[in-house]
Amino acid sequence: IYFPNDPQAGSSRPQTSNCQKKINQWRRWSSEIIPTLLPLFWAYLRESQSLRAATNVGSVTGRYVRTCVCETRHCSSDMWAETFVGMEFIKLQCCLCRPAPVQLMSMGLFACAPVTPSLAVDLHVLELVKTLFVWITPNTTAWSEALEEFLNRRGYYLKTK
Repeated sequence: IYFPNDPQAGSSRPQTSNCQKKINQWRRWSSEIIPTLLPLFWAYLRESQSLRAATNVGSVTGRYVRTCVCETRHCSSDMWAETFVGMEFIKLQCCLCRPAPVQLMSMGLFACAPVTPSLAVDLHVLELVKTLFVWITPNTTAWSEALEEFLNRRGYYLKTK
């Protein structure tokens, strides 16, 4: 893990182009982060009954995220999380064995970056956005139909159309 404010790292880190940074980020997401997050995501879906019910975050976290056993330096990571309730401030202690994306997924949040995220989005919010894009059409009722379908999947039904 690269710690951006690490005084021990010095300024010997080579400069990379913007394009190369995007390629490196994609490579990290696809080969490291996503494969690590999939078991946690499936566990969260099981615990939340496919995002229909609230979960006990500790039950998912305790089973799949180990207590820190590495001897690396810990990095504090402060970020905002977008939930249905609103924006929440989160403070994590990250290390090699407990990176931020893993801790966030265990809480039902998806990180915006693979190493040091500054924002995380609730899986329920992401499900709403996915539903919106499935239902979106070039008319004004797409948002209403997507919202209604999203709520129906969670057991909330509207009495009128």
